[in-house]
Amino acid sequence: MKLSHLTAAQLDLLSYTINHFQEIARQNRFAENSSIPHNVERCVICHPDRLPLDPFHTYLEVVTQSIKIRRPALDEGLVEQINGDLAMAGEARRLTLDALLSGVSEALDLWKAWIHEAMATGLGLLSVHSDTSLEFDLDEAEEQGHAALIEEKTGELMEFQRASGA
Repeated sequence: MKLSHLTAAQLDLLSYTINHFQEIARQNRFAENSSIPHNVERCVICHPDRLPLDPFHTYLEVVTQSIKIRRPALDEGLVEQINGDLAMAGEARRLTLDALLSGVSEALDLWKAWIHEAMATGLGLLSVHSDTSLEFDLDEAEEQGHAALIEEKTGELMEFQRASGA
């Protein structure tokens, strides 16, 4: 089932949940999301069964919309974040905003890998949101048939950041 097939009540629950996590992302408090008060009854991370979607789809949607708030634009800030993450991982490669804007293949691959890691991290942080939260591994989800959805959400984020950026 797609998001467009949800009822108004189901869309309201999803919207509530997305807004809650976007505010957490805005405050850069995603790592402590389990301690932030919210309406548990309306939260589809706490109750993924309240939507007729595969729970992985719901969780990935929440993560995708939260990344849009936390890292909204393809700009120097995003490039610094990616380069910082590369350095922490022991990678010698670095990218520049010019390389991304010019469509240099290696730069685009690094950006896409960073988005993949951001989604994986977000899913991990959602897994500790509540006692009823589900745990998802992005790589396992890819192997279990969600590769197209993951690719769609990666593209959505790249397009959003590109449109909002430099």
